[in-house]
Amino acid sequence: MNTAFLQQTFPQGKTITYPRNYVICDTHQEVKNFRWLLEGTMDYFISLENPENEILVCQISESYSTIGAPGLKPPHRYTFRVLVSSAAARFFEVSIDDLKQHLGKEPKNGLLKNITSGLYKQLRTALLKQTELLLPVRFKPFVDDREFFMTPNESKSDKIQLMRRSPFLDELSELQLSRIADISERREYEPYEVLYVQDRFTNGLYILIHGEVSIKRVEGQIEIKQRGISNAGFIFGWSCFLGEKDICSAMTTQKTAVYFIPHHNLDELFQKDTAFEQQFHQQFTWLINNQMNAAFLRYAGLLGKHNLQAVFQLIENNKSRIPLTSELHKIIHLLRNLNTKEMAYTGLVQLLSKGTSLERHIASLSLELLKDDQEELKFIKGLEHIYNTVTDSNTKTPVEVRKACASATKSLFKNLNYHIEGWENLPNDPGHIFIYNHLENHRRYTLNNNFQITLDSHFISALILDETYGEPGIRTVRIGQGQEYGHQDYYNKLGHINVYTKESEKTTPSKSKQSRSVFYKEASKYLNQGINLIISPEGTSYKTEDSPGPFKLGSFKLAQKLGKEPLFVPLILVNFDKKIKDNIFYCKILPPFRLSNLLNSDSIDDLIAMVNQLQSTFSNHVKEAIKKVEELSKTPSNSTDLNNPPEMWRNEILRLKRRVAKLQSQKNLIVFYGSSSIRLWVNMKKDLYPLNVLNLGFGGSSFAWCIHYFEEIFQDVDPQKIVLYGGENDLGDGKSPQEVLSDCQTLVDLLMHKFPKADLALISIKPSVEREGLLPLIMETNLLLSKYIIGEKNAQFINVFARMITSENRPKPELYLSDGLHLNRQGYKIWSKVIHEALA
Repeated sequence: MNTAFLQQTFPQGKTITYPRNYVICDTHQEVKNFRWLLEGTMDYFISLENPENEILVCQISESYSTIGAPGLKPPHRYTFRVLVSSAAARFFEVSIDDLKQHLGKEPKNGLLKNITSGLYKQLRTALLKQTELLLPVRFKPFVDDREFFMTPNESKSDKIQLMRRSPFLDELSELQLSRIADISERREYEPYEVLYVQDRFTNGLYILIHGEVSIKRVEGQIEIKQRGISNAGFIFGWSCFLGEKDICSAMTTQKTAVYFIPHHNLDELFQKDTAFEQQFHQQFTWLINNQMNAAFLRYAGLLGKHNLQAVFQLIENNKSRIPLTSELHKIIHLLRNLNTKEMAYTGLVQLLSKGTSLERHIASLSLELLKDDQEELKFIKGLEHIYNTVTDSNTKTPVEVRKACASATKSLFKNLNYHIEGWENLPNDPGHIFIYNHLENHRRYTLNNNFQITLDSHFISALILDETYGEPGIRTVRIGQGQEYGHQDYYNKLGHINVYTKESEKTTPSKSKQSRSVFYKEASKYLNQGINLIISPEGTSYKTEDSPGPFKLGSFKLAQKLGKEPLFVPLILVNFDKKIKDNIFYCKILPPFRLSNLLNSDSIDDLIAMVNQLQSTFSNHVKEAIKKVEELSKTPSNSTDLNNPPEMWRNEILRLKRRVAKLQSQKNLIVFYGSSSIRLWVNMKKDLYPLNVLNLGFGGSSFAWCIHYFEEIFQDVDPQKIVLYGGENDLGDGKSPQEVLSDCQTLVDLLMHKFPKADLALISIKPSVEREGLLPLIMETNLLLSKYIIGEKNAQFINVFARMITSENRPKPELYLSDGLHLNRQGYKIWSKVIHEALA
């Protein structure tokens, strides 16, 4: 493409220069001219409903970029605004009618192909603009094997019926679709198979039958997901028909079936029928324009507050083409109110299968743009479910209500991003005081009755205490104000301890004193029964950045009054006051302490000084936690650099050495050594009684780290038997089964050299939900390890894998904590039975 070619092709065309801020085109303006940019820069803007300002969504400066493609298809109008942003911009212009007339006479569709190819380059620029707003993750190189298998051909009518679901293909004639169906092949893919790779040719067109495909781009060492495709009939991979390499890679995320149309076969059809080729490429101009509009709207949505307005604009832009009776006309109104949003999403989902091709296209794009909003709605419905679980349980005891509340809270957090550290600091037995910095709730998560489910305390109760001790604990909650009927009804049914705070309704000094007396009495009773208390020393809530507030003395005076001094277990929380999008709810469990460790007298002044110092310590930990979350958002959690051990393991190793030093007897000692599945087995002594066992597990460890710390940890140990668990994190870090076996052999050699008379056992790698994608590697590794341990070392291989897998070779979710990786009490119950039998 060059200016001479354009002048020769369109003698009536003109070269025109426009100054900065000249409006090249405007939203809803009819397309009258088609322009090629010769020199300069253009800014693209979209206007949303009642915006504060227009949104700059793209900037184009590449020579021979075009403006006017919407004029080739109805309704022949722009959906964006373009201004000259350079000092001046020079264009070659022709009327849209002259362009259409020329394209209709082209024998080989050369100019049309050139236009569509140029539009694709503009689309690339628009998509890359999104990368500055998309959440990057660490890139894990994938194997470019492109594996699939063919299935028997379906009937041609079935293929055509599915193709009709694509707005791109729907305008083709029955004969044209029949010809495409003849050259298409059905392909079946397993999860995480690569269909094509960015910056290469796709070799053909893909039409989704079922499943899901992730479209992503890799920039340097980060991976950016552009979109997910899950709607039947959606076409992708079409860039090769424009002679262009694809912008992104495509990979399946679940079992997926597609129809694949090879590029060379379709090209043969075009050579025989240039009219068919012209219609196909004209559809490409429509498709790329739609993709550009979608990219602009996605960019606006990614800014965080315009996703609903982007959908309203999408529907508005297509209003004249949507049937009068379409549900899309109602969607705008239903989306405006939280109580009717569910109806809106139901309507959009129904349109995916029942709507016209245009309705399906708009519904599909709307659902994609509103993905974050749907997650927000799902989260709010989860909060409502927790509330109803508690308030509707009129026939249940407070104990039953607390368990049901914990179960509902676990369901709420199941698909959220959270991170808990310091599990090893939890006491083995319950009956202690858990103190935490109390965080505000985001105002968006207020229920219709103005009640807020306190996320932080519910999280502690369900995901830490109930998961560890099988009991959610008792919380202290403020007495509500007179109008807060929902608040008081909710907490009364949970059976928690009521206390007055500054947010409570006004009361007399005598009532407050009586309330404190009840608090001491009730709290003492629960602690003596071995039930944990959850208390915020602040008595009110703060934002993460302002947390914690001043500590009150109540919980510490309580400890002074008790005959048997409880442990205080500090919990550091951040981000529970934030919206769920791109957020990590973070909790760190600190080492427990007794009040007597920090306080040497009963003086009230000493108590106040100690509490103020503790508050200051909490404040420093909160600052550290905020930095930790920033690191977690950018980097992987496991370190594999043996010369740079994670800082958290320094204290872990010291803790293990102290545990060895405190051993009362090493007679018939069985030592467990390995990763977090060992470390978090807090009830190991009880579960394996009367065996004399010692837990020397440390979290996140691989065989390599176990080798690294072996001499230091085992310096003063004299085991009769050593039980190993490892390999799971190794595979998670990308090692092969053979590499895991090699590392295991090195560790075993160290063990047998240091303890030649000790017996050896190895626990098989468990099939966790979080690492279900690694199951084939886990099974292969277990086979290699078992052959080595049993065949070569004449040692014991304890197979827990077989008891933790379903008949369909799937992990059992009920055996795991909400993270899908670590075992819950039910999981350890299986381990206890299998391992106790093996060792006994």
